[in-house]
Amino acid sequence: MTPPNPTPPTHPDYLPAAVIREPAPSARRAALAELAARLTVRDRWLLHALREHQVLTGPQIARIAFDGPRIANRRLKILAEELRVIDRFRPLRAIGSAPEHYVLGPYGAQVLAAEAGVTIKELGYHRNRALAIAHSPRLNHQVGVNEVYSHLAAASRTAGGSRTRQDAENDVAKEALVSWWSELTCFHLYGDLARPDAFGRWQAPGTGGGVRTAEFFLEYDTGTENLDRLLAKLDGYARLAAVTAIDTPVLFWLQSPLRERALHRLLALNPPAVPVATATPTACEGTTPAGPVWELAARRTARRLHLAELAAYTAGGGHRAAERDADAVRTGRLFDPPAPLPPDSERPAQGRERRDG
Repeated sequence: MTPPNPTPPTHPDYLPAAVIREPAPSARRAALAELAARLTVRDRWLLHALREHQVLTGPQIARIAFDGPRIANRRLKILAEELRVIDRFRPLRAIGSAPEHYVLGPYGAQVLAAEAGVTIKELGYHRNRALAIAHSPRLNHQVGVNEVYSHLAAASRTAGGSRTRQDAENDVAKEALVSWWSELTCFHLYGDLARPDAFGRWQAPGTGGGVRTAEFFLEYDTGTENLDRLLAKLDGYARLAAVTAIDTPVLFWLQSPLRERALHRLLALNPPAVPVATATPTACEGTTPAGPVWELAARRTARRLHLAELAAYTAGGGHRAAERDADAVRTGRLFDPPAPLPPDSERPAQGRERRDG
């Protein structure tokens, strides 16, 4: 005789159910009214950045958008606890403690939906889904990609990378990260050919005047894939270059000099069809990813190159700015990718930071 199936255990009454509820419609309307008076331009930029890049840590946000971690943490606490436009979590580490990780929150999604003139559903936001990155095996990879982004943005701010109206009129170039497209945006644009982790555009003064602009695709390697699989990705970039008539350097960010040397040995045996350069955290000690840290593959150079110098190894025109689809609700591309840095108008607003946190 087959025993009956056991009754599944019920949730104990003395424990709260693990359910994350969305704000009620009336609460959302009241929150939107308050947020209209309390969200700054930089706050709104951060909401767009979190939607674009999925997750940013506290130190990353501080590098990109604030003058220091203390000011950043104070403002982020207000945005998370009082205004609820962002959510946060702290993943467990075997050694030490991880920084706070921030994702788009329910009221932040409501603000973006209102800006786009769509519903939360059409925006594609669900709080459980946004927080799922905390348990995703891709968390470290996504945080690593955004770590490179944040250090380039910080280098841009340190170098005075913002261009004033006077600079634009006089065509004065400064070192700056002028574009950074996420994996999602790259997938919408190039997914059938290549799937980069990010696309960037770095601007610097030219040697004879004018502007040097280096465009690149980023491949962030966590060390979990074998090198043959990394090399196989270059076939897609070769197809993309053939279709667009643009040779865009592919930058591999590797975790150790040993792995970097092994990849270069393989590339020397099978030279890539597109420019390839590599860097490691060791090469960045004392500098930034914009500095002389990039080693070209299958080409003889006496030293590692600055990011801006990779412009010399690019053939063809530049990539067009990502534009929204005509059917934006269906594809999810409701917004253009946000600028890699917050608006200039709020960087010196120290008085406002002191008042609002």
